[in-house]
Amino acid sequence: MIAGVDPYTGRKVARAGHAALSLLASRPAWMVVAVVALTALGIGSVHPQQVSSSARIAHLDSVIKCPSCVDLSIAQSDAPIAVGLRSEVAAWVQEGLSDRRIEQLVVARFGEQALLVPSGSGADVLLWVVPVAAVSTAAVVLAGYLWRRRRLEVPL
Repeated sequence: MIAGVDPYTGRKVARAGHAALSLLASRPAWMVVAVVALTALGIGSVHPQQVSSSARIAHLDSVIKCPSCVDLSIAQSDAPIAVGLRSEVAAWVQEGLSDRRIEQLVVARFGEQALLVPSGSGADVLLWVVPVAAVSTAAVVLAGYLWRRRRLEVPL
C-alpha cells in the first residue's frame, strides 16, 4: 500500500492497488500481454496432422444418411443399401477422394437430403444465422441500454 494525502482534507490515506494499476498502465505489461496473445494465436493456428483412413470412413459413415431409413446414418443402419453404401465410401476413401468429393457423389445419387449435416448454402444457412444474429442483436441492445443507464445515474 502506498500512502498519500487527501487533497480535500489534508489527511494521510492509504491507496491500495495503486502499484498494481501503474503496473497495468506500463508499456512492458502491455508488451507481455501482446507476446502471450501472439503465442496463443501461433499455437492455435497449427494445423492437425492428416486423419487416418479409418477415421475418415467413420466420419463419412456418420454424416451420410441411410437412403431407406428415417434419420439414421449409414453407420447406424443394417439396411442392405446402407451396407453397400458403406463399402462404396470405404473404396472411395482408399482411392484417395476427398471427403467433400465423396459427399458430392452421394448427394448426386440420392439428392440434397442425403447428408445429416447442413449443406452451408440456401435455407440451411438461415436456420443457423437468424438465431445467432437475433441473440447478438439483443446482447448489443441490452449492453447499450445498460451503458446509457449507468452514464445517466447521478452519483450522490
